[in-house]
Amino acid sequence: MMKMTGTAGGRHRGVWKEYLVPALLAVSGFGLYLLLPLVLPQSGPVSADGRILRDGYGGEDREYQILVDGLGGEEEELGLTVTVSPRTYTEQEAEQVFGAIMDRMEEIIRGSNPSLMEVTTDLTLPSWLEPEGVRLRWYSSEPEVIGMDGQVNAEAVKQVTLYVELSDGTHTADYEIPVRVVEPEQSRVQQVLSDLSTAIQTRDRVQQNAEYLELPLLYEGRPLTYRTGERTDYAVLPILGVLLAVIWPARKQADLRKKEKQREQELLLDYAEVVSKLIVFIGAGMTVRNAWARMVHDYEIGLKQGKIRKRAVYEEMRQTGYQIENGMSESSAYREFGRRCRLPPYLKLSGLLEQNRRAGNKNLRGILETELADAFELRKNLARRMGEEAGTKLLLPLFLMLGIVMVMIMVPAMMTMG
Repeated sequence: MMKMTGTAGGRHRGVWKEYLVPALLAVSGFGLYLLLPLVLPQSGPVSADGRILRDGYGGEDREYQILVDGLGGEEEELGLTVTVSPRTYTEQEAEQVFGAIMDRMEEIIRGSNPSLMEVTTDLTLPSWLEPEGVRLRWYSSEPEVIGMDGQVNAEAVKQVTLYVELSDGTHTADYEIPVRVVEPEQSRVQQVLSDLSTAIQTRDRVQQNAEYLELPLLYEGRPLTYRTGERTDYAVLPILGVLLAVIWPARKQADLRKKEKQREQELLLDYAEVVSKLIVFIGAGMTVRNAWARMVHDYEIGLKQGKIRKRAVYEEMRQTGYQIENGMSESSAYREFGRRCRLPPYLKLSGLLEQNRRAGNKNLRGILETELADAFELRKNLARRMGEEAGTKLLLPLFLMLGIVMVMIMVPAMMTMG
């Protein structure tokens, strides 16, 4: 009794865990639906005092669909489309804003260069300044030296003038920015590498008679270490672990489906054999129970002698025989046999055997002979379908072999042409 209680409790806990997460998600969705409008109240474009907020400086026109009360009759709302233009500067404000931008323009565009008079790397030429709402359009007097995207080709000293047009959508202003592009000097790291390479070449000439080239272990008082190639990057391992964790359950389900499909195919292939043996034993004067027991006995002998391997249908028949020996009625045992096989032919066979046991159908052999014809037709169709599936699976290896043959033919031909 304790074992049964524990099993039932474990089953209830499993069901509870299975439905807990979906239930919590559903409750959370309804809770958010009810709470968010209270925590984050939604307001329309029109405020309570009849104001509509404009888009910021340099923005765009916006259209709003609003409802107007008071134009028609009582309690009648009329729809209206309102276009609201963005906020703009006055002419004096635009001059001040443009001037302030130009005052800090060098800081905006110089990038990693020390100043605009010592440009060696690419400039940063923005097309939009968010806080001020100002658009910028750039031109270069020497596009091959400084492109309009700020890319610098620093091969020699060159004086370049950048032209910029500032616009807030209503007012525009043009400015010139002088830039001096200089040839980049060799960096400190590059100089150190060059000196170390020279030192190693000198050592190589001195140590030519030695078995090994001994690299310098100190440079300017700093210890050196050497290695070849790149360090192996193991960062992909956590990603692979996560992918495997996601794929593993799906793989197990696929394996279960594959085994179930193989079991069903095996049952269908053996169905004609089972019906045929029943016909032979019943025709020899045996009862269904004795014929069933004889088939199971022959199967067990074949297993012991190693002549056959385990077959799903005979394992189910063996289970049915045990049930009958333990006191279960034949009708119930045959019915359980059909349910375990879960395939229409076996359900039909179990129904015939159960009906014969209850009603004593004396024409069982004739009915089974008719069923045998259907069983052979079923087996023939199944064998044809399995052959078609096998042919489809062979297409991939055939294409791979074709690709290998083409490579083997074309590579020597291309090497000959070269």
